[in-house]
This record gives sequence, C-alpha cells and structure tokens, in this order.
Amino acid sequence: MNEPPKNPSGKANGRARFLVAIAVVAGVAVLTTIVWFSVWRWRLGRSVDAKVAAIKAAGLPVDWQGLSKWPVSVPDNENAAYIYTNAIAHLNGTDFSPYAHDVSIRAISGIDDVLYFREPLPAAMRGQFELALKTNAAALDIINRVTNASESRYPINYLDGPSADLPHLSGLITLAQLLACDAVLKLEASNAPAASGDVLSQLNLSRSLDNEPVLISQLTSAGILSRSCRTLEQVLGRAPLSEERLSQLESQFTAVEATNRFLTGLIGERAMYNEFLRLAQDDPKKMIEIASEDSSGDDQTELPRNPGAGWRFLGLFERDRDFYLGAMATNISLIQQGPPASFAMESENDRLGEEARNRLDMISALMLPTMSGIPRRDASERAELRDTITAIAIERWRLRHQGSLPDSLSDLVPMFLPAIPADPYDGKPLRYKKLKNGYCIYSIGPNLRDDGGKARLKPSAKVPFEERNNYDIVFTVER
Repeated sequence: MNEPPKNPSGKANGRARFLVAIAVVAGVAVLTTIVWFSVWRWRLGRSVDAKVAAIKAAGLPVDWQGLSKWPVSVPDNENAAYIYTNAIAHLNGTDFSPYAHDVSIRAISGIDDVLYFREPLPAAMRGQFELALKTNAAALDIINRVTNASESRYPINYLDGPSADLPHLSGLITLAQLLACDAVLKLEASNAPAASGDVLSQLNLSRSLDNEPVLISQLTSAGILSRSCRTLEQVLGRAPLSEERLSQLESQFTAVEATNRFLTGLIGERAMYNEFLRLAQDDPKKMIEIASEDSSGDDQTELPRNPGAGWRFLGLFERDRDFYLGAMATNISLIQQGPPASFAMESENDRLGEEARNRLDMISALMLPTMSGIPRRDASERAELRDTITAIAIERWRLRHQGSLPDSLSDLVPMFLPAIPADPYDGKPLRYKKLKNGYCIYSIGPNLRDDGGKARLKPSAKVPFEERNNYDIVFTVER
C-alpha cells in the first residue's frame, strides 16, 4: 500500500503561522502595556498637578521658594528675629548647645529639674546660674527690649531644602533656659514681679517662631512655651502678682494658645518634601546632592551616583509624590481640628506609613512615621497652656476676694474666663482641686486617666514601671 506523499512545505507554513500568531499576541500585549502605562502616567501626572493646584489655590506653599514668603514676609526694619539672632551672637562662647565646653552654659540645663520636678535649688547650682547670667547679661539685655516678637522671620535659606541650616534654634533654647534661671534667682530675692517679666520674655522667644513653616521650629517653640508655663508656676507659688501684670500674662498666654503652630509646621513640611520629591522625579542628580548634604558619610556612599533617565520614565517618585500629598492632606485636615479630635491622625498616619512601605514609596515611608506623635505633642502643649491660663484667672479672682479661692472653676466664668477650658485629652473641663495651702489645675494627660492631680515623676525616680506613666499634666500653686 502506497503512503501519501510528505508535504514539508505545509509544516513550514504551519510553523510560520504559529510564529506570526505568537508575534501578534506579543505585539498586542506590548502595545496594550504601553497604552496602559501611558494612560497610568498621564493620570498620575494629572493627579499630582491637581493636588498641587489645590494647595496653591488655598494660598499655601508648594515648594522651597514659597516657604520663604509664607505665612508672612516681615520687613527687615520690623523683624524681631534679627534682634534675637543678635542676642544669640552675644551668648558666651560660640557653642551654646547643652554640650558646650563653657561650664556656665552647660550647667543651666539643670534648671529643668527645678521647673518640672519642683526640686530645690542647690547652692552649687545657684552659683552656676549666677555665673551664666553674669557672662550672658548682654544677650539677655538685648532680648528684653523686644515688644512684638510675633513679627519675626528668621533668615533661612529654604532653597537648601531639608538641608536648610537652622542655627538659631539651639540659641533660642539657651536663652529660654537663661530666663528661667534669672526668674528663679529673682524669686529667691523675693522679686516676683521682675521674675514674671522673664516669663513674658520667654513667651516672646516662642512667638518669634510663630511664622516659621518648619516642624522642628514649631517643636522648639512648644518646648519654650512649656518652660514659660513652668516658670510662671514657680512665680505664682512664691507671691501674688498685680492685676495689671496678671492681665498682661493672660493676654499673652491666650494669644499663644490660640496659635495652631503644628498646623503651620505640617503645611511647611508638605511643601518641603513635595519639592524634594519633584526633584527626585525631574532632577535626580540635584536631589542626590541635597540628600548627601543632609546625610552621614556612610549614607552618602550608598547613594547612586548616576540614576539615569529610568527614574523619570518610570515615574516612581511621581507616584511617591502623589501618595505623599494625599497623606499630608489627611494629616493637615486632622491636626487642624485640634485635640482630642486630632488624635485620629496617629492611627491614620501609621496606616498611611504602612501603606507607603508596602507600595515601596520610599520618601513617604521615611517621612510619615515622624509625624505620628504630633497630635499628642500638641495636646501636651495645650494642656499646659490651658492650665496656666486658668491659674492666672484664679489669681485674678484671689485679688478680688481677699485671697480666698473659688469653690469651682465655674465661679471664674464669665468675669475671669469666657468658659472653663477643655482638657485637650478628653474634651471635658479641666480639673480643679483645692489644696491645704493652695490649689492645682490639671489635665488627665496622655494616659487618658484621671490620676487625681498627680504630677509627673523625674525619670530617675524609683517606681514600678507600670506606674511611671500614671500622672496628670498639673499646674500647682501653694503659698
């Protein structure tokens, strides 16, 4: 039986048709991928542009250039920041940090134990304070002349981005500590009115940072405010003040408490890293140079030296930027509400940080976790300020009632307070207790539990670990 003739050309044609089909499918897949990627990149760019446009429409900064003019520009001849930088330049020695080699400057950090833990002033420390005040008298004389510190903008080169130098911050902290030392020594000399003047100068130091759109500046301002509250606590515990001085203090502390400084800080932070991410996308070499300036030597060697055009084409940093702007819009919206509503920012920001890590959005994953503690820091500052404002109202009551104390804070409304200040931790009225020789006002503090006006213990205190955080934020006056 004869076999059918073989047809090699037919097999070749079948193979060719198969290869053509594979090529067509691959081509369609590649084309589909290109179209999908192009649409994704277009939509990503539109999303970023829309977010940036919305920020600009609100009159807020989006880049480093904008930070130098927002929230205000202050003419040089009205700028109190130049007075403070001059005072800092007159501090004894060029290194005025807590680690300075000058013993008179280094020793003043001990004032915090006196202020926060009500420790007595040792004779040796008194001598160190006196020396520090003597050697820095010129600096203190300069800052005591300031009358309107809220009109301030420090000369910062924001075009350096995250590497911008902020040398004035450590100097302001030192000046605030010197003022506290001065107040304590004046109290030992029974000069409470002069000591209260140091409190007003501390408030001015803090207010000089009101317009600084950098989060670290606002954290520094909050620290100075805390010292001013504790210094006034020392003053009121020694002697009554006049109605005129109490009214002046009330006005200043009330203005400070009304300032949402961490909102300013977050808005500035958003602009700072929005521009950094834009550079990472559009000019990676410049971004790497800036990042290297702000990195240690080891970190610099790990940075890529020639990232190439792939970064721009893939849009990885534009994707990161889009996520960061969305996350910061959420954070800013929440911090704007104030505590306790703003506490929602903590969990939401942690969630966003985790999402950024999962998405491999490197800058967002790096920056967002640093902001989670801001709502609690805001609440702590406001608790101290509201305690202080309430204490001033009680002191004004005492002047009108022959030294007697009100039975409750309701007695202060409306003559001395428009309303009882709310505890920023739970929204309820601040707590008030009469003591044997005075009173205390307190907020329940970060553990969200009423501990009966128990003050925070010194870190070195020997107490069970589980009791260490059982304290309230307290303002106590006993005299």
